[in-house]
Amino acid sequence: MVKSEKQLFIVFFSISVLALLIVSVLYLASLISAILFESIIFGAVISLLNFLIGFLLIKFSLRRSEKIFLLSLWGGLLLRLILGLTLILITLIFLEINTYGFIFSILFFYVFYLLIEIFYLNLGRKSQFDGKH
Repeated sequence: MVKSEKQLFIVFFSISVLALLIVSVLYLASLISAILFESIIFGAVISLLNFLIGFLLIKFSLRRSEKIFLLSLWGGLLLRLILGLTLILITLIFLEINTYGFIFSILFFYVFYLLIEIFYLNLGRKSQFDGKH
């Protein structure tokens, strides 16, 4: 399957771009409304921000002590949860969006980016056991 960090990001970046490209084509073909298109994009951006914060914290703490790693992992999870919930509530309250499209988009991209984090952690763990750094 995925054996290196570079290969992991190429595969997942390609899938992410493909998903957004499909949504864009559907919008340009007038198969989805502008509000639904914007809702999906807002959900994707919020999930991407959540992923970037988590990924940077993991990358920072992967080669550190177990205490620092766990503090970054759980503290980052709490920070991301609070920030994500705040952004979702602000978006739902103040913007005119399609709620179902927005929530579905967040769910889809959240799970997608969570898989990237899991695969990245797995790669990091394998490299630690193999003695590679």
